Amino acid sequence: MASVWAIGDIHGKAAMLGALLDALPRQSSDTTVFLGDYIDRGEDSAGAVRRALAEYDAAPDRTVLLWGNHEDMAATHFNFAAPSDFVYDPYDWFRNGGIAAMESWGYEKPALFVASCPPDLKRLFPLLQPFWRASQDQFPELAHCLWVHAGLRKGQQPEDSTGEVLLWIREEFLDALDPSGRFVIHGHTPMRAVRALPDKVGIDTGAVFGGPLTALQMPERRIFQVDAEGHATDFLLEPVG
Repeated sequence: MASVWAIGDIHGKAAMLGALLDALPRQSSDTTVFLGDYIDRGEDSAGAVRRALAEYDAAPDRTVLLWGNHEDMAATHFNFAAPSDFVYDPYDWFRNGGIAAMESWGYEKPALFVASCPPDLKRLFPLLQPFWRASQDQFPELAHCLWVHAGLRKGQQPEDSTGEVLLWIREEFLDALDPSGRFVIHGHTPMRAVRALPDKVGIDTGAVFGGPLTALQMPERRIFQVDAEGHATDFLLEPVG
């Protein structure tokens, strides 16, 4: 049976991403979904983007690259089309880790503030999607699942959601149980451990803040993690609700 693997927020931790992807027992029929926030804050945004692009190049039909709010800020800064309707301050991206990202591509201050878009990012932006659903033909047992960066409002379909909601929502989504039967796999909000509820699971475990980098295998509900030293662990999520 094919699996879907979700990868939590990377934030420039390219070495951890490489260790995690290399540790996953993925099969050729599996799909990998990156939940966004490849860049910013960590030391190697360039390496993280290049590894994500390499995954896509190796299996474009089985690799899904989602927008994160940090890519949204970067795309807006470089005047690329982005999913949210936010009007960012010109320095919002730099205040949220963009300086570290640009430095990883070899730019230095003050030149990085007026530099053009790195080629890796220029290639990444058009490949990004705001959300993803598994094919009911290929993954009938996952037809109720939705993969998205931040979340969405209770009862709202992703097609009817704004980019602001899909990329930035926090408490309104995290604190509300959705009785519709939908199950959302998300990142965006860093937590000390995987947060599993009956209607959602959050797998941003703060890799850039010293936590592990996390992947979730569905429908098996198995968690795989690597720490900053590259040590891998895995465990099953306990049933909730």
